[in-house]
Amino acid sequence: GFSGAILTKIMCDAMNRDIFNVLFGGLNNAPVVQGQDTGPKEHTETSVPAVAELIANSREVLVVPGYGMAMARAQTAMGELASICRSNKINLKFGVHPVAGRMPGQMNVLLAEAGVPHEWVLEMDEVNPDMENTDVVLVVGANDVVNSAAQELEGCAI
Repeated sequence: GFSGAILTKIMCDAMNRDIFNVLFGGLNNAPVVQGQDTGPKEHTETSVPAVAELIANSREVLVVPGYGMAMARAQTAMGELASICRSNKINLKFGVHPVAGRMPGQMNVLLAEAGVPHEWVLEMDEVNPDMENTDVVLVVGANDVVNSAAQELEGCAI
């Protein structure tokens, strides 16, 4: 009913997306913003062994899952990583943005299907106060919810 339309509008506002773009599949695309280039950006490469070492030497790990995790079907691997970390006294938890994925609750459902206990999956507002105590944040397919340009640049394509 109409409550679905209201929820859709609320979610579009939260995602900084135009409702017509969401409903009609890109017919109302905003042009890419040509911002002021502040020069070269710092780029730091890493590797799987380096990330594994970072996680292994951590006490608190936060995973931020997104639609890319769903597309890669990586939720089972992330659940296995969480179990391994927890069994080795590394507190790994998932911090889910309210609009991560294609619909509200998608990340929660995918992680539950992968066997991740509900207690390990938290909302963004629950993990934000503890960020200063987090050793590693692993962003898995969630560029749209962690990139500040999505909120700061009017008409950003993210």
